[in-house]
Amino acid sequence: MSERLTNEATVDTALDALRSLGVATGEVFLREAQSGSVEIKEGAIESAIARGERGVGIRVLDEQRLGFAYTSDLSADGIRTCADTARRMSGVTEADPDLALAKKAIDDADLDIYQAGVVDRPLAERGAVALTVEEAARAVDPRIRQFRKTTYSDSESTTIIATTTGVRASYRESYCGVMTSAVATETSPGGERQVGYHGEAARRFAELDPVRVGQRAAQRAVEKLGSRPLATQKLPVVLDPWMAMDLLRAIGPLFSADNVLKGRSLFAGKVGQRVANEKITIVDDARKPRGLRSAPFDGEGVATTTRTLIDRGSLRGYLTSLKTASKLHIDPSGNARRGGYGSPARIGPSNLFVAAGSDDAEGIVRGLDHALAVTSLLNLHTIDPVSGEFSLGATGNYLERGGRVHPAEGITIAGNLTHLLGAVVGVGNDLVFGPGGLGSPTLVISELSIGGA
Repeated sequence: MSERLTNEATVDTALDALRSLGVATGEVFLREAQSGSVEIKEGAIESAIARGERGVGIRVLDEQRLGFAYTSDLSADGIRTCADTARRMSGVTEADPDLALAKKAIDDADLDIYQAGVVDRPLAERGAVALTVEEAARAVDPRIRQFRKTTYSDSESTTIIATTTGVRASYRESYCGVMTSAVATETSPGGERQVGYHGEAARRFAELDPVRVGQRAAQRAVEKLGSRPLATQKLPVVLDPWMAMDLLRAIGPLFSADNVLKGRSLFAGKVGQRVANEKITIVDDARKPRGLRSAPFDGEGVATTTRTLIDRGSLRGYLTSLKTASKLHIDPSGNARRGGYGSPARIGPSNLFVAAGSDDAEGIVRGLDHALAVTSLLNLHTIDPVSGEFSLGATGNYLERGGRVHPAEGITIAGNLTHLLGAVVGVGNDLVFGPGGLGSPTLVISELSIGGA
């Protein structure tokens, strides 16, 4: 059995294979990752899963025709076969004048996204995190009696990218997170049940707060008990940071230059125009220290950036790959994200967030005679990306002068994204980042149509 090559030696072997095949412009992408997860049920560990992957993806650009192949066979023969497959694939694809591989050197900025040993923690210690979540949830209210799922997960990975033209860079990253779905059951006849979800993640194990996760999930579940219908009306709407993140997740694809070029974004052709209230600034920051989506370079080897997409209500630009940046005649933003060595790069955000405002969130809400504080949004994927029209299922809390009157369910919130973004009249100073790298403060929308009973 041949000796296992180091990651760096594996990349060198792949580059040598490309050169020996006469490839002038080629790229090697290596990803090695270890991950694990622990799931709790009935106060005990029900399952523990460990995974590992290691492989290379190879791209060849020949006369503006792109070939791609990948393999987990990292023997010399396996790597050479993969390189040859990518070369042959480039001979049958269509030429595209905007295709390119990275050419510029990448800086070695330390983004503080790696902690060694995250995946080496004992099973009992990982399980204890999940158990702590459930204990904290039960302590909130005796009606929290069970959980649909409580999971702790972690991972460490190494990424290397190198080209035949001399670009080479690498980074390591770590991740750990915990989530739960707490179930609150009413003791009265009928036993109404409601579910509350919450999850958080961090780059470092010590930064996780399992107690907070359990408490928030329990509060979300309990506050839904006793829900009543709400009459159809127009109301101010309050989105706490976590609900605002859900909305931001749905808006994120609209900034993709690929969607813009294909006419699938309501932001197409609007750079320099007002697209939101002046209180709104949205930033994509791949250089955020310890950010959950931070990285020094993207899946194409392009240096990442901090990019303001909406500046005080005005659209400033899009998220781009090398190809889309060429089509738009602008510099690439480093947003070609890659899920692994076996997948092609796709445009996506990094740490996308609504910048904190200067408003006291609680103070703004207390100033509203009536409002709906949303606690869940359903079917966000149905928002029309071109027109911005939406009709979403929701639950929430009906408020008067900031005080909770009663929970409400069976609600439909309808409107248009352009109107919604323009109607944001309050942006809190309580910016929070979630487990997917999204972030937002509390947002207050002046008025939306609420469909109810």
